[in-house]
Amino acid sequence: MTGRIGIGVVGAGRMGSIHARLIARSVPEARLAGIADVNIHAARHLAEELGQPPVFGSLDDMLAAADIDAVLIAVSSSRHLEAIRVAAAAAKDILCEKPIALTMADTIAAIAAADAAHIRLQVGFMRRWDADYARAKARLASGELGRPILFKSLQFDAEPPPIAFADAAVSGGIMVDMGIHEFDLARWLMDDEVVEVHAYGSAVAHPGLATVGDVDSAVVNLRFAGGTTGTVEMARNTTYGEDVRTEVLATAGSVWVGRLPVSHGAWSGGRVGGVAADVADATVPRFEAAYAAQTRGFARAILDDRPVDVPASDGRAALAIALAANRSMREGRPIAV
Repeated sequence: MTGRIGIGVVGAGRMGSIHARLIARSVPEARLAGIADVNIHAARHLAEELGQPPVFGSLDDMLAAADIDAVLIAVSSSRHLEAIRVAAAAAKDILCEKPIALTMADTIAAIAAADAAHIRLQVGFMRRWDADYARAKARLASGELGRPILFKSLQFDAEPPPIAFADAAVSGGIMVDMGIHEFDLARWLMDDEVVEVHAYGSAVAHPGLATVGDVDSAVVNLRFAGGTTGTVEMARNTTYGEDVRTEVLATAGSVWVGRLPVSHGAWSGGRVGGVAADVADATVPRFEAAYAAQTRGFARAILDDRPVDVPASDGRAALAIALAANRSMREGRPIAV
């Protein structure tokens, strides 16, 4: 395929707006070909900001437009399967925000729909496209730092989501909504599969979350197939803003992503004497460049007629860890993945 990929964004909420703005302004391989949302007023408001791309009240209506080549799904997680089925039936390639679906059965069904339609289905694990995380992965994969032996990652939000969103039936709760990013990083950076989890959680700072079965903080211990270990920490009550940090200790060095404030990556070992840092542009919002790079990679795969770099199978694997962690937290015991 030549030219620019016409991408239609499904969802004009927080994430859909982020994606639409980046497609319009920061993805030269693509053009914003449409915005669809059942809240037509929200879609029109967003379109006014972005040069008046076509607006639709439903995904079906948008797919009927001739200039839609692919779809970026950014509706609530509970509606992902439905949107994937509709887009796949129209033979449109799909970039879907994480998770692909909230249950394993629905995730398998979504992947099956994409496979049957012979279309691409990429999952939105944007951290793989973040420059600091990409450098950390490359350093570990080079072998120069030895074998990864310990994974540690945390994700702290400044405040909890609305109670209605925290409901597991809507977002999957903290393990799926937040933790799935960390679980994907664990598999990717350690180059190994998580085989067991033991999770703990509480709703002390925001007890209202317990009314929908969610928590405001959690710790998940991980055991990998190769015998190594890791931890994931999540919280929804920081007093200093969003905080995302990751560390992998290897036998001959380490890599770090994030600091306070989150602005760079670092590493040690190999030819480095001590610790060296990668400096990032502090004026760019955290992960904005990663979201743009993610969509560029998706569009590039279509233009080059090749598979996507982060396929749906990675989304399925990370969800399996998240669901096991959720079960472990509720049952108070280790759970095999």
